[in-house]
Amino acid sequence: MKRIDVSDESYSNVTELLAAIAKPFHVRKGEYMQRAGVPATQVHWISSGVVRSGFFNRDGIEVTLRFYREGESATTLTDLISGETGQPAVQFLIAETPIHGFTLDWKHSCELRAQHEVMQHYHLNIAMHGLQTLAQRAYTNGETSAHERLAAFREEYPGLEARISQRAIASYLGITPQYMSRLRREAEAASGAPRG
Repeated sequence: MKRIDVSDESYSNVTELLAAIAKPFHVRKGEYMQRAGVPATQVHWISSGVVRSGFFNRDGIEVTLRFYREGESATTLTDLISGETGQPAVQFLIAETPIHGFTLDWKHSCELRAQHEVMQHYHLNIAMHGLQTLAQRAYTNGETSAHERLAAFREEYPGLEARISQRAIASYLGITPQYMSRLRREAEAASGAPRG
């Protein structure tokens, strides 16, 4: 709530409104929640677990865009908007850990948003936060070293490194898993931390 500048009251009101259309779901680690090439129609609210979003570039290489954790909606907004007209999603959502949460039909969510000002404000804040995150990520990827990108990842996602694969982090940082291992060893050596 602090990240997106939403009050406890607003969050409670939105949660109460969405409860009417929320359906519980569970997926195992490694399962897709949204596939690239299939129209996106669902918002996934995460109660527990970590979800990774990304896409496949022209060479077929997986590029990780971000991670979603507990209390967040794992959503690719542009794909949901495209899905309204049946266009296929560009991004995927995959479970990095077992996931428990709730799905919300995008069309029904939009209908509720149109009827309730509190939801309009809430979704605007989420969209603004998403734009800020995207802009920061573009800068970090384009203007910093791999060491700085790893430091930025650790700051943005505290504690996440221990919960997900090194391969997923490497994909997010735009480096190979082998180079990721080297960065970790260098970071441990610099901090004097024991190797695990």
